[in-house]
Amino acid sequence: MTPAAPTLATAPLPGRGERVVLDGLPGGPWTTVVEREGQDVLELAPPRLGGQPVPLPLHRAFTLAWTVREVPCEADAQLVSGPRPGEEGRYQARTLGPARRMQRRGAVRVPVNLIVHYRLGDDVDASVIGAVTENLSAGGTLLRLASPIEAGTRLQVTVHCGGQAGDLTVAAIAIRCDRLEAGDRPWRIALAFDELAPAEEDRLVRFVFERQRELRRRDAELV
Repeated sequence: MTPAAPTLATAPLPGRGERVVLDGLPGGPWTTVVEREGQDVLELAPPRLGGQPVPLPLHRAFTLAWTVREVPCEADAQLVSGPRPGEEGRYQARTLGPARRMQRRGAVRVPVNLIVHYRLGDDVDASVIGAVTENLSAGGTLLRLASPIEAGTRLQVTVHCGGQAGDLTVAAIAIRCDRLEAGDRPWRIALAFDELAPAEEDRLVRFVFERQRELRRRDAELV
């Protein structure tokens, strides 16, 4: 039986102050923030690389992506205006159709197996313990461990994303712990990340978003 394509529904455009991803532009995907919203036009802050604004080409179609209550949304868009070469300013993005709500929780919390090392508490001299992710999002991760961790425990976690994302080190708290009775890592632990620094958040958002796009491409090939 041919798998069904992901269900789509209309979605509200992102509002002022919300973080969005621009996919399909040179060097991207880029993350930035909505400065002002309109009916079908958004004013966007320029994305930055190494603290410097990134010049983006106008009148080229791309995909604008964001989340609403942890549901991924996207819309076809085009940059219709922007700063002059060598100057810094906002971009205006016009949507080219209705925004789409992607009805797949996995598109936000993406399934991915990555090596993780963590320490309990804030002690830098504490023992480093290995684990493996089951899934990852910009707000947390689900780990498989050999030993349980009590809910409420604080951790220092390093996720080895690889590639351009590199290693991400973040403070986290254990939300729940379940025993699965399977394999060498029978415990499943849900972690919530503390607020990330902007540069770290950008790296993680880009990694998760690229993984989303990869999964959607695979789904499309099966249809």
